[in-house]
Amino acid sequence: MLRASVLLLLLTLLVGCSAEKPGTTKEAGQTAPEKTAETSISNKTGNPPIPEKKLPKGDVIDRHGMVDNVEMLDAFAEASQGEQRLIRYTIEGDPIYHDLTYTKDGQVELRIDTNEDKFGTGQVITYSCGKLIRQDRETSLRYVLTGCIGEDPEIELLQIPFDVSKQDRFDFVLKYGPELEHEINTVEHKLVQDLGNGKIREADFRFSQEIMQKIYRKLVLAGYLNDQKLSETCKLQEGGNAYDLTVYINSAERHYRWKACDTSVDGQQMTAAAEEIIMNMMLSSSYEPRIKSTEKGK
Repeated sequence: MLRASVLLLLLTLLVGCSAEKPGTTKEAGQTAPEKTAETSISNKTGNPPIPEKKLPKGDVIDRHGMVDNVEMLDAFAEASQGEQRLIRYTIEGDPIYHDLTYTKDGQVELRIDTNEDKFGTGQVITYSCGKLIRQDRETSLRYVLTGCIGEDPEIELLQIPFDVSKQDRFDFVLKYGPELEHEINTVEHKLVQDLGNGKIREADFRFSQEIMQKIYRKLVLAGYLNDQKLSETCKLQEGGNAYDLTVYINSAERHYRWKACDTSVDGQQMTAAAEEIIMNMMLSSSYEPRIKSTEKGK
């Protein structure tokens, strides 16, 4: 009788231990849906801020016409193999992924993923096209896929507008030189040049509308409205310039300071834009007759 009681007790303990296992499995099962729900909220219903240049190197980023790394599309168009990602952000800050891939037969496959666009269709659509071409126009730059299979033989991948006539205002003040001693000022329509020996020369000066269009184009393609990472701490080489640029666009104002020795992508692009302004000033014949020399600082 005692032996039967002991056996009954052991059997009860074994059944109890086995009953805990479904409880453990149930806990794990509850944890998984919570994690999935969090992922769904983050990707589908959240409103993430537009990232500031912390994306993988090589992605082309389009923030409503402000584009980073557009030169990557040029490199892809000239290649015959490889892949390239373009990320275009909606007004709400949701990314739409455009993945370009060269297929084995030399075609270009475009894969558009809208799964993270909370107002989108939540689909992945693939197109097969012949090639990617660049259409460089006076007031816009377009990247178009041609020879596409389907109803539309052409698909516009990206357009960057830079029509200065569409802006209410576009002016700038560029100071340049080792000590920022020269100035090109479209606000006050003047040119200031340091002649050395404590003398400066001032002249009335205006750029033509055509030149202003060229300069605006250069600044837009340099991404001047993006989050520029510029440096003025590097050491200038002999003959190098420092730059101080203020841009007045419509009701906004943007200010930048950097040196030509800034070898970052942003630094090189903004230096090229500044040198475009200086070159057009040197080639311009729009000086007014009045030129005066004064003591510097007086």
